[in-house]
Amino acid sequence: HLSFHLDKPSAIQRSTNECESVQHPQARPQQHLQDQDNSSRSKQVTMPSEAQTDPVYSEATTPRGADNVPVFDEAQKTAARQIKPNMIMYTSILVALLQPFQSGWSSSQTNLSQYNDTDECNARPVAEDTCLMFPGHSKLEWTFAVNAWIFGGMIGSLICGHFSDLWGRKKLLFVNCIFMIVGAVVETSVSNVWAFSAGRLIAGIASGTATGTLGAYTNELTPPHMRNILGLGLQISVTIGILFPAICFFFANTSSGWRYLAGFPVILAVLFLLMAPSMCVESPAWLLMKNRREEAKQVLARLYGEENVYTALSWLESSTKPDAEQGLIQASAEQDSLFAPKYRLQLAAAILLSCAQQLSGINAVFYYSSSIFKDAGISDPRVGTLIINFINIWPAFFTGVLAQRFGNRNMILWGEAGMFAMAVLMTVAFLVDVPALSIVFTALYVIAFGVTLGPLVWVITADLFPDSVRATATSIGIGANWLCNLIVGVAYPYIADALDDYSYLPFVVLLAIFYLLSLKLVPETSNKSAEEVQREYEERYRSCQ
Repeated sequence: HLSFHLDKPSAIQRSTNECESVQHPQARPQQHLQDQDNSSRSKQVTMPSEAQTDPVYSEATTPRGADNVPVFDEAQKTAARQIKPNMIMYTSILVALLQPFQSGWSSSQTNLSQYNDTDECNARPVAEDTCLMFPGHSKLEWTFAVNAWIFGGMIGSLICGHFSDLWGRKKLLFVNCIFMIVGAVVETSVSNVWAFSAGRLIAGIASGTATGTLGAYTNELTPPHMRNILGLGLQISVTIGILFPAICFFFANTSSGWRYLAGFPVILAVLFLLMAPSMCVESPAWLLMKNRREEAKQVLARLYGEENVYTALSWLESSTKPDAEQGLIQASAEQDSLFAPKYRLQLAAAILLSCAQQLSGINAVFYYSSSIFKDAGISDPRVGTLIINFINIWPAFFTGVLAQRFGNRNMILWGEAGMFAMAVLMTVAFLVDVPALSIVFTALYVIAFGVTLGPLVWVITADLFPDSVRATATSIGIGANWLCNLIVGVAYPYIADALDDYSYLPFVVLLAIFYLLSLKLVPETSNKSAEEVQREYEERYRSCQ
């Protein structure tokens, strides 16, 4: 009976000891040693240590800086790397990736020459089984229809940051399903090209919202050491979405086949609406910013287990403001503004990378792929498109390993340099008229893009900013990406006609400029927390003053 009282203090004594452990973190281990000593004198009955599982103790002993914000130091990094996330983290990301799949699908669904061949559509009367979509449409009408989706994407990407911060990442993705469904239904059911363009515009808003939200959402769900690999899911989802319509073209080349392609995003939206309620969680970083810390801790427990909640808080709260311990963002307007001087370099880097991705010439490769393969003896344009799309997918699967080994910054620089070299060689191949070389250099060009600029732009853009401005910053960067996409889509066909065999020279110049600017503006973000990235930018900002 005596040993029981020595080893198991009363409820009042336990409560007192817990309070003392919060005020004096070192008291708990000393008490445990004393308990062990007492127990050795009372039939060796011992109590298990709670140091690793007691939330009160864990929070009290979490390293903190002078501003009382948890410090994501080397010890915390080591602890973070040992975390094995629960399945809910992976399902949250996988289900969310249904939405950027719609983006890739929408960009590719009209890329069949039988839908819009200029000569066939201009013929009067239009021959049977030609100009399958809205027979007799003009080149201007088709250009408007194709680029209405891009314009919608620009709108969606620019406004999604505001609503993502207002409603939360998960709720915004639910709302985005409305645009996916409405856009697809309009495209499927209309009978003239202008109404089809309206559907494309709505679908574009859904695509822009998805690509503008997923990068931040993935970044905020994953531990720092896994962000590179899991962040690649966005690009992989888009590229697979581009590939599938290219496969469908072999049996959708009919007067009604295009309507089935246009309506497919409805299935994606319905799948998301069915699975997301139970398989997706809200961003814990967003919950912290909204002063909902207990909810954030519950989400973190679902993602990583209760024993890792405070380790997760250390990397999340270290990237917010000094009062982040309470889940509050109450800094001055100057501090909170994305356009504050301390964020200018990050914003410049994000816009640079987004523009580089679209102005690198990758869209020109897809624009020319059919003619390149036709010159090499492959007359069916669907085959050439399918080959390029297959090549475009696989490099992204190796990006995570390569980026972990060499770093994100080096990968971007090597990609820009490699694409520069391939653009020069493709120009030479066009001039000497060697189709086989054109195919080889085209494939290498796509590989260089697919392993660097293609997937890493989304990852790095999300890494550049702290949680408080990440959603808005990402939406601006992706908005610039869509704007450049629109410029290429509208202007490049005319530039290509004017330059003929020298059509890649503009990209040679642009890639050289992007390389030099990336060398100056883009930092290394691989395996770094948001706090470390911000600290590097603060040093750069001070050196510029």
